[in-house]
Amino acid sequence: MKWITALVVGAIIAFILPTAFDGGSGTWVHSWAGAGTVRPLEGSRNLLFSIPLFVGVSLAFRLIFNWHRI
Repeated sequence: MKWITALVVGAIIAFILPTAFDGGSGTWVHSWAGAGTVRPLEGSRNLLFSIPLFVGVSLAFRLIFNWHRI
């Protein structure tokens, strides 16, 4: 897997996961998982982006799929 693909997948997961679990209630932001989570658009309450999740998923996808190359 190329770096750009790993970064795109990481960005998608870093948007979807916090937004799906938070649902506007603030449970993601006010828990330990909220460390490093930002709101990319200030007016939006529901849209979240988790920087640690982005970095972790991108690195994991790159390492795992590069290691298991056929």
